[in-house]
Amino acid sequence: MSTHYEEEAQVEELRRWWRENWMALALGVALGLAAIFGWQAWNGHKDAHAVQGSQMFDDLKHMLGEHKGSEAEAIGKKLIDDFADTPYAANAQLLLAQDAFDAARYEDARQRLQWIKDHSKDGGIIDIARLRLARVFWEMAKYDDALGQLSGNQPAFDGLYAELRGDILLARGDRAAARAAYGIALNHLGDKADRTSLQKKYDALADAAGTKP
Repeated sequence: MSTHYEEEAQVEELRRWWRENWMALALGVALGLAAIFGWQAWNGHKDAHAVQGSQMFDDLKHMLGEHKGSEAEAIGKKLIDDFADTPYAANAQLLLAQDAFDAARYEDARQRLQWIKDHSKDGGIIDIARLRLARVFWEMAKYDDALGQLSGNQPAFDGLYAELRGDILLARGDRAAARAAYGIALNHLGDKADRTSLQKKYDALADAAGTKP
């Protein structure tokens, strides 16, 4: 008999516990389900956002290829304003900066490349932007600003950085420093790279090192 009464007491205790706690449990389950479905919805939104950005970037490339500058700039502005959290905004700025550079709109190119430096979280694209920004400053005869973009180590681009540094130093009239920079660039190119053009630059400055070409 005692066992029967103990079981009834346990059942009654369980009922009481449910009466006191069912609302909290239901709320916890609801919150958990909301979090799961909310996370799935957010991921779906991000995927759709990225797809839209990709399509707009393709449209931008098409417009630039068709030389429709105003349409390309409008798409680029949309990408920068609404898709800055995707890689497409920075890549759009790269393309538009190149288009501006080719048209000798150097200040426009500079602003776009600076935007990448200020907003992108991709170290690789920032290194590319710095390289191109140095070229823009070089064209503007702002040699100190150009050289400032080429400071530091960029393992994937060290050869390109060093060669451009040599070009800028040569434009500034520092032949010995330019030849030293070309030498560094040659060391970074490796044996399999096309060294012809760079080697000619280096050899043409042999007199700066006190040797004959």
